[in-house]
Amino acid sequence: MIKAASIGLGWWSDELAKSIYKKSKKIKIVSCYSKSKKKRINFSKKYKTNYHDSYNAIVSDPGINAVILTTPHSLHAKHAIQAMRNGKHVFVEKPMATKYLDAKKMINAAKKYKKNLSVGHNRRYSSVFNYINNLNRQKKIGKILHIEANYSASGAMKYKKKYWRANRKESPGGAVAAMGIHMIDLMCFFGGTIKSVQSLVKKFAVKVDMDDTTSALFEFNKNCTGNLTTICACPYTTTFNIFGTNMNIFSDVDGNKINIFHKNGKKEKLKLKNKDTLFLELQEFADSCYNKKKYKIKNSEAAHNVKIMETIVKSSKKSRKIFIS
Repeated sequence: MIKAASIGLGWWSDELAKSIYKKSKKIKIVSCYSKSKKKRINFSKKYKTNYHDSYNAIVSDPGINAVILTTPHSLHAKHAIQAMRNGKHVFVEKPMATKYLDAKKMINAAKKYKKNLSVGHNRRYSSVFNYINNLNRQKKIGKILHIEANYSASGAMKYKKKYWRANRKESPGGAVAAMGIHMIDLMCFFGGTIKSVQSLVKKFAVKVDMDDTTSALFEFNKNCTGNLTTICACPYTTTFNIFGTNMNIFSDVDGNKINIFHKNGKKEKLKLKNKDTLFLELQEFADSCYNKKKYKIKNSEAAHNVKIMETIVKSSKKSRKIFIS
């Protein structure tokens, strides 16, 4: 049993804790830390954990095997490296970091200290991903020509100025860090790494200092194209669509729905089983800490996702296509 501590006690730490509380036999949250004492106390009462009064105390505690980081994006590298240096495994919520160089430092630290580092791209555990991946492995899609995705929601319309996400440092590219990067991860899984990006990042509706409407056109190394839309000021949407020589696939990732249009004219409409993707990713993280199973998302993939996020911002600022080395 991995004994973990939850760090950064906001909405998402609660979602992760809830997914495994009294359910998992592989990982258990035994302590927590936030700068807010009120949050520490409330979390510890809700999930029957201890709490520590500092992050240093958490990573120095020999009774803790791992940390689950849901801290502000720009702090992921600092917190992860400190934990691994102190002998802890690390599960860090996406994005891995806000800068590609920081992501590489995290990977190097994991190798140096021989600790497990896993990034929470939970849509890789979804029914929609598994179904499309099986079709692709069986070569039923044919040659993938184009991938389009949209992950949007209205959350930033309610952001207050002092909220940590409500600035360009923590939310580069508008909704990319919070939402779009999930789709970048899926797109790169099927299309390969991205070799060029051309984007528009705009602020149209939110009141805080961040952008809200982002669109990007990609060229992938597997010789296909893609486009991403991610907006943090409109209704909730999670679409992931693939256009292939044998079929076109239109999916609602979080809604577990798929529509398939075959080249012979046949149409399929599928409703898939809902999966607790947070439970599944934390289970696999625990297994990977004990070397029982490899974690599904490679750190090199998570780092590439960060590089794409950076490039989306850069392309929009320079108003031109950026090629990625």
